[in-house]
Amino acid sequence: MEDRLEYGRKKTIVVTGADRGLGLALVEEYLKGGNRVFAGKYRRNWHQLEELKEKYPGSLEIIELDVRSQESVEKAACAILEKTEAIDILINNAGVWLDHNTGTILDEEMDYDAIMEQINVNALGALRVTHALIHAVLKSFDQLVVNISSEAASMTDCKKDSQFGYCMSKAALNMASCLILNGIREKGGAVINLHPGWMQSVIGEPADCDAPYVEPAEPGEVKYYTTPEITARGFIRILEEPERFSGRLPGFVNYRGDKMNW
Repeated sequence: MEDRLEYGRKKTIVVTGADRGLGLALVEEYLKGGNRVFAGKYRRNWHQLEELKEKYPGSLEIIELDVRSQESVEKAACAILEKTEAIDILINNAGVWLDHNTGTILDEEMDYDAIMEQINVNALGALRVTHALIHAVLKSFDQLVVNISSEAASMTDCKKDSQFGYCMSKAALNMASCLILNGIREKGGAVINLHPGWMQSVIGEPADCDAPYVEPAEPGEVKYYTTPEITARGFIRILEEPERFSGRLPGFVNYRGDKMNW
């Protein structure tokens, strides 16, 4: 038991979609705390992770990962499991938002390809990664799966009449969280869904891994409530005691710890 307690103090973390934004901020915050991090890299022309690797060469492992591809997920999982048997916290952060300005059900056309792409990344991507790594999660001290969800997943609070792909994909992710929890609860596993808030982000960038990076609007141009750094610190505080927010269902809270409606 003493060894397990010692292991629990310095955690092993996996973060998908860690090239920039919230994923990168989570990686950096966990590294600052002395933890070991496996960071999923998708954007080949973004190099912030490599710069972070220079600061934390012994603690950061960069893993090429495209959550849309089963082959890529399996290859990434093998690379991770060659270096660790246990993963304390798996953070499914990789996501995309492609239908900011789509129309309603009354419009003449609907972009079904964009809808399917978002479901594939946001919902199935998290499921692929969790499936590939769940046994390592269950061997750890924390045994925690974290899915980065959204207020857009809430059916109770739904006020939108468009953005079908993003909203449906995040709702599907929440359902996946429930099913995963039901499958691992008896083994001690836990699941929590986290909403980043209205955050300065590049989630709307094209899905192509070689697409150029476009700087997001500066705070003030759009009404942002938070930044990746603020959200990451809030998430890490929550993940220190996830049991506070969970029950029969996974926890579903925002970066401040406020409970979200399902």
